[in-house]
Amino acid sequence: MGEKAQRESMMVSGRAKIAEWMKRFVLILFALIVGYLLTASIFSTCYLGSYRYMNAAQVEEINVEHTFYIQDHYIQHIVVFAAFSLLLVLLRAKGGGKITDKNNRRISRLGTAACIAAGLLAVLIILQGQYPPKFDQKHVVDAAAALNAHDYSDFEVGGYLFIFPFQMGIVMYFQVLSRMFGSLNYIAFELVNAVWIVLCYWLYMKIAGMLWDKEHRCKTQTAVLCLLFVPFILYATFLYGTVVGMAFALLSFYNVLLYEANPKIHSLLIAGVSIGLATVFKSNYTVYMIAELIFIVLKILADRGCERRKTYARLLLILIIIVCFGIGRFGVSQSIRSANQGQEVKGIPMMAWVVMGLQDGKCAPGWYNAYNNTVYERNDYDYDKTQEAVLDDLKSRVKGMMSRPLETTGFFVKKVSAQWNNPTFQSLWILENRSGRETPIWILQEKGRVVYTFLANLLQTWILAGAFLYAVLRFKKSGIEEMILPITFIGGFVFHLFWEAEGLYAILYFPLLLPLCVCGYREWSKWLYARRTEMMTDGWKSPAGVRLRMKICTAAVVVVVVCALSYTTVFAKLFARNDDTGVFNTYTQETVNESDALSEQ
Repeated sequence: MGEKAQRESMMVSGRAKIAEWMKRFVLILFALIVGYLLTASIFSTCYLGSYRYMNAAQVEEINVEHTFYIQDHYIQHIVVFAAFSLLLVLLRAKGGGKITDKNNRRISRLGTAACIAAGLLAVLIILQGQYPPKFDQKHVVDAAAALNAHDYSDFEVGGYLFIFPFQMGIVMYFQVLSRMFGSLNYIAFELVNAVWIVLCYWLYMKIAGMLWDKEHRCKTQTAVLCLLFVPFILYATFLYGTVVGMAFALLSFYNVLLYEANPKIHSLLIAGVSIGLATVFKSNYTVYMIAELIFIVLKILADRGCERRKTYARLLLILIIIVCFGIGRFGVSQSIRSANQGQEVKGIPMMAWVVMGLQDGKCAPGWYNAYNNTVYERNDYDYDKTQEAVLDDLKSRVKGMMSRPLETTGFFVKKVSAQWNNPTFQSLWILENRSGRETPIWILQEKGRVVYTFLANLLQTWILAGAFLYAVLRFKKSGIEEMILPITFIGGFVFHLFWEAEGLYAILYFPLLLPLCVCGYREWSKWLYARRTEMMTDGWKSPAGVRLRMKICTAAVVVVVVCALSYTTVFAKLFARNDDTGVFNTYTQETVNESDALSEQ
């Protein structure tokens, strides 16, 4: 080997090592985040309700959303996990230690059917709740109708698009839908959302197939799990950029992975255009774009083959993504200028959302409290003055938080819990604000609500457990391709630590855990079956049996210790376990009483 070739080989090997260490860092960080969320989910849960049944003298106003931090029944989560683990072992034993797919075509059809069933469930919910949207949903849809009617009042000082110009992307989307189906045709808009949900779930299925079907048949399991994840299906009624943005973001992810498997230039173009559109429809999907760029860099570093053509293609993809993102931003900006007689609209400085994310709110810490609107109005809608005021408020808030570390820790604990430990992800709140309590939707009626919340709570913990198992059991054998999902989830979690937090933001990232959960449980079933086989072959007294007994005893001790610690004050504060359990019981009883009264009427 020549000296030049040797140097190139060493460089490639060095880059590969860097990529491997970065991959391990991602999985460790992912395991820590998911592990924390899993522990919080086992011992506590959050419920988004209102103050309306509480004593009005205790609060400044009633009918305000409020997060209840309540105690969960950890035993039921442990029992469900243990029962499912036993089921996995039995299924593998029945299949001779290997779950095989004799008919791949039939299996694929089953996965597709699960995606379509999710769409049909969304349609059923839509047709049962035919009520107009409220809040931001109403603003963007009304703005679209107004612009189609050549009414540009939303760009006047204090108007919705004057304050929130970044919403212009989703407004343009509803402009198109309005021209296709008629202005304010909410049912049609929601039915289009149902189509996007089917596409999202189909893409999750395809991504799982791209990543793991060389070892497992995970596509169908992922599709079925998607069908069970009803909170996202309920977002079909949410007339915003959430669903359509996710569809295009996932389409981008799929085409990036597709290019790695089968290099075609059109995959690069679709990936770039799709992620650009996703950020236009909802700016939060910029997190997906950044995660995608990090993933591509990891692939470049990990490439041991010295394939310069593929490296150049990946660099080209980075350029395409950046250009498409820029074109999307420019297109939105030009649309605003065109609608506003050539005038630029800056809106509220983005840093205002960071300040709001570090403040207390009536609903929960870091949730919406109207600070961004108030500071903009207080400074006469002047961008520069508002920016200066926001930076001053940020410095003051950060200084105050640093001087009270224990209080700050409690703030972030409750903020994270309220956003990520709400198993319904504000899906009931969306339906309530759309429909009211008189709605015929079964899921909002008292019995339906109780059942839905209970099952969603179990499902959330179960998904987090599967994702945690993935991080642990695939730590050494995972490929770089798999990192695109954990990187994105980490990005969303870290971003909303400091940005405004709400359950409807968590729904942007939590579904990323679905394919990881499926893979995690497949790895878990393989490990359990391998241990079962060892015991049947060698017996409990063999070296393998002794090691297994030690692992079981250690795990049992850890579980018992953690359960015992859950009754301590420190643990309760760390996981926001049961701050509102007593108040929530009263709230629930009052809700039941009102439901009974409405039924009698």
